[in-house]
Amino acid sequence: MLQRSSSSTWAALLGVMGLVIASACGDAGSSASSGGGAAGATSGAGGMGGAGGGSAGAGAGSFGCNPVCVAPQRCSAAGTCIDPGTCAVASDCSAGMKCDDATKTCVPGGDCGAQEAKVETVPPNMLLVLDRSCSMTALVGNVTKWDIAVAAINKMTTDYTGKIRFGLTLFPDLVTPNCQQAAIPIPVGPDNETAIQDLLTAALAKADKYFPDGPCVTNIQTAVTQSTTEPAFDDTNRDRYAVLITDGKETCGSDATTEMEIKNLFEMRGIPTFVIGFGAGIDPAQMNKFAIAGGAPAAGANQYYDASDQASLDVALATIAKKTLSCAYTLDTVPPNPNEIYVFFDNTTEVSRDDTKTDGWTYDAGKNQVVFHGPACDSLKNGVVKDLDIVLGCQEPTPN
Repeated sequence: MLQRSSSSTWAALLGVMGLVIASACGDAGSSASSGGGAAGATSGAGGMGGAGGGSAGAGAGSFGCNPVCVAPQRCSAAGTCIDPGTCAVASDCSAGMKCDDATKTCVPGGDCGAQEAKVETVPPNMLLVLDRSCSMTALVGNVTKWDIAVAAINKMTTDYTGKIRFGLTLFPDLVTPNCQQAAIPIPVGPDNETAIQDLLTAALAKADKYFPDGPCVTNIQTAVTQSTTEPAFDDTNRDRYAVLITDGKETCGSDATTEMEIKNLFEMRGIPTFVIGFGAGIDPAQMNKFAIAGGAPAAGANQYYDASDQASLDVALATIAKKTLSCAYTLDTVPPNPNEIYVFFDNTTEVSRDDTKTDGWTYDAGKNQVVFHGPACDSLKNGVVKDLDIVLGCQEPTPN
């Protein structure tokens, strides 16, 4: 009797629970359809069957959509059908994402208390090694090569102000004997743009000491040797580059020695040299050798950057400058957990960590830097990315 009474009691309770469940489903997805309350709950919860043969995602939701969503739509947690790639409420999005009210799309975020790290780019060091031999007064059209070179370097240093730490040396120098080089006139450092522009603009006047009217030698070898003594080239926390711009052939030293100096600078110290041949007076074969030794060859038939007028020299310098832009960003604070660094481009696209250095970023704990690689680095260099967020602690960008 006791057992029968207990069984009857459980049966009654289960009947009541079934009624409550059916009623709840009917209320959330609107009333049960003509098929009855239980049937309405079954077809709405998850949208596995029903009209249009919806997939599992087509009817997902807290209580289901009634009528069931037709693929490719899916059921929002808000109980409405939504298009692919959209959301109605935050729970339509995956972990670490939230529903943007304006666009109705899932974007990285959520109230997780993210801390945005302030970052500082690490501008590279670049020494410009510029030919001021007498042949630079030759005309290209109705302007001299010297005028063109000065205008191009002034443009480059203006366009990349603060993005590159520039320095400048000129050859031949003003010392005797004529083929020797003394101190670098403007050593590489921050905020050198104005100093370089002032020196070169003044040198457009024939009365200026740096105007290219003597000595009339082309001492590429001693100029390259001088460039290897640049103090900023010892700063291994930055990328470092030399840019050789010449319109002629060696008249003082040895091309083989120059090539060896350029090669050692690259292979032993990690400092590439870009080579620009300006005008028809160069030795193309030798320029190619210099460029290959420097480890920064140009794309195309020539390994050196071939310039013949204002436009082509502007393009060569801009191409070189863009290649040297830094993809390293120093953080203002050391991450409490290096495994909890999150990176976003333009406040929406998360960039993955990639220790293969193929496409993404790595963290250099010794320098406390996030360094980008591959296409991710290219997007930063080319200005495709307008907003970079490096976030510590949790997976949420912080809008500007």
